[in-house]
Order: sequence, then C-alpha cells, then structure tokens
Amino acid sequence: GPIIPLLSGWIIYTRRQDFLVAREEGGNFWGVPVVLVCLGIHGWATLRDVNFPQGFAMIGVIAGLALLLWGWERAKILSFPIAFLCFMVPVGRLLVTKLSNPLQIGSAAVAARVPMLLGVPTQVHGTTIVIPDYTFEVAQACSGLKSIIAMTALAALFTYLVVAPMYKRVILLAASVPVALAANSCRIAFTLILGRSFGPAAAEGFFHSLSGIMVFLLGLAGLLLVAKALKCEAMREDIM
Repeated sequence: GPIIPLLSGWIIYTRRQDFLVAREEGGNFWGVPVVLVCLGIHGWATLRDVNFPQGFAMIGVIAGLALLLWGWERAKILSFPIAFLCFMVPVGRLLVTKLSNPLQIGSAAVAARVPMLLGVPTQVHGTTIVIPDYTFEVAQACSGLKSIIAMTALAALFTYLVVAPMYKRVILLAASVPVALAANSCRIAFTLILGRSFGPAAAEGFFHSLSGIMVFLLGLAGLLLVAKALKCEAMREDIM
C-alpha cells in the first residue's frame, strides 16, 4: 500500500513535461459535481462507520479537483496515476469474507496435485492437506488473496508502461489473477515437499518467511512470460 502513492508520484514526475505543454484550457466545472458526490460518499461512509468506501471517495475527490483546476487535457494525463491510487486502499476485510475460503480450498486442491504426481500419498480435506509425516493447513494468509491484489497492481503498472494495443493490455491485466494463484499454489507445493523431505520445522521455519518473496518472483516471471507470448516487449519512452 505505501509504495503505491510513490509510484503514482513517479509517473506524474516523469510526465511533467507533457503536463506543462498540454493545451491550456483552464479549469472544467464538471469537476465540481465529481468532488461533491465523492465528498458526500465519504461523509456517508464516515457516519455509517464504513471504512471501505472512504479511501475510494477521497481518490475521486483528487480526480475531481484535477479536472476542476486544470481541465480535461491535463486531467487525462493524471488519470492513470490517480486511478492507480485505488490499489493503496485496504480492501482485505471486505474480500476476506467473500473470497478467502474458496481461494483456500482451491489453492489446497491445486497444490496437492504436485506431491500426488511425485507418488506421495496425499489427502485433501477442505483446506487441509495430509501427506505422510506432515499436515499442512492452508490458512487465510495462504489463500493467495494478497498475492492477487499485489500482482494486479503490478500488472496494471506494467500495462501502462508497455507499448501494446488495448486488447493486449486487457489480457495482460486479466492474466495477473491466474498467475498469482498459480504462484501461490507453487508456494504451498514447495512447502509440502520440504515438509515431506526434511520435516515440518524446515517447511514452517525460514522458508515459510521467505516464500512470500518467492510468490512475488514467480508471479513476476509468469507475468513476463504472458507479456512475451503477447509480444508486449517494448516500453514507453515518454515514461521510461
């Protein structure tokens, strides 16, 4: 989350010349209703003690102010870095109640296939994977939900930086979800293999802490492979 506004600021900084030379047209008063509506949503969410909409409402206020102060041309230049701020809004509590359990069950089912293919007797009971001498519980933290959010943010940034038709960018962004799930399942499978080979202490010790980085690296590699398959290899020179 804290990295997102830094990346948005970096994008704005790299496009500062485009912003300065954009056709000067003054402010656009369509920004006023945008600001008022978003402030209304923020006020309602604050009164109802609903935290989820507040962050998105304030990002809407920023977008409305950009339109009000600088007009359409400059607001369009700022549209992606402002929209990218949505990834810094905490949505875990909302999504955990809806998606966490299905993702836990799915990740357990996919990850269990690896020891099965290696000839290891494996049983799956919901979110629990049982192999000889080791039992692994796919907890909420291992559901892959956080990996999906992080990988989607990375894919959104990548699709903005890459030179490609819009349909390829959409495919690349959509691919971030299965890529993140596959990377998370690989993490669980490696944990099972370590637990089977070297015992629970090896699987749940240093490797378990390091495996979060492994998920990110695997997801990044998968995203780059999808980009290569789509022939999205050139990067925008006006930003890079």
